Amino acid sequence: MANKRTDKLDTDRVLTFESVVTELMPFIDTPFSLEIQLGQTRMTIRELLELDLGSIVELKKSAGEPMDVLSKGKVLMRGEVTVLEDSLGLRIVEIVDPNRRV
Repeated sequence: MANKRTDKLDTDRVLTFESVVTELMPFIDTPFSLEIQLGQTRMTIRELLELDLGSIVELKKSAGEPMDVLSKGKVLMRGEVTVLEDSLGLRIVEIVDPNRRV
């Protein structure tokens, strides 16, 4: 006699917003490092050694393009630069993958 397979949703595995928040509560005040990446470029060691005060390094990103927000080397979000009184800020315009866990 063969066992019948039933395709049922395992309700214990379904995550709700409340269950995720409950799981995170013990860690909610843990410091977390983020990096805001303006752009990237590649250069030779010779080009690097030739840099001096006032040198300009061209980035592979156009002015006005969103900046990447990274953690542990992975892009989590993108944002645009904004001015907040006397300092710079970043307005988040995209969350790359809301289901990705850091």
